[in-house]
Amino acid sequence: MSDPDLVKQAWKASAADPALPDLETVRAGTDRFYRRIRLRNAIEYAASVVVVICFSAYALFLPSPVARIGAAMIVLGTLIVAWQLHRRASAAPPPERAAAQPILVHQRAQLARQRDALAGIFTWYLLPFIPGLLVMTFGPTLEHGALGLLHMPRLVWIRLILAVAVFASIWLLNQRGARQLQKQIDDMDALMGRKE
Repeated sequence: MSDPDLVKQAWKASAADPALPDLETVRAGTDRFYRRIRLRNAIEYAASVVVVICFSAYALFLPSPVARIGAAMIVLGTLIVAWQLHRRASAAPPPERAAAQPILVHQRAQLARQRDALAGIFTWYLLPFIPGLLVMTFGPTLEHGALGLLHMPRLVWIRLILAVAVFASIWLLNQRGARQLQKQIDDMDALMGRKE
């Protein structure tokens, strides 16, 4: 056999459809992903409870009425985020008994759901907090009129810059996570022979 024939055979072998992994491997990966999403959401819900408690106290006890309104807005934003997290990114348990193909179909749907939630993180996770944060940050200063902005303490600007940096970091990390999930979806599509 000549070298070109060996190259052709190697190319054909590499282009062959990959075999589905065994059921136990697929189930273990699906179960691990399900547990990871449940843990992430449990942490998010616990953080939401802490934020609601703290900012409810701020809404009752801060000296500035505008800051109290801002704190109440953050409580409302947190409740919206928790509801959206449940609606968009809750974990769906894998099917109990199934062949590898139906579990892969379920897992692909879960990956796509989580990817979409991460890709849209700005609108449903970050945006609900912004009005309350802006009111809490600038409200007390604006109680003294528009000129109050000129005399705003440097610490307020530093806190605002830090908040923007945190929001940008959250957005960037979630966009990276969405891309990683898309790569897993692409790999799964290749495994299942999907053309999308």
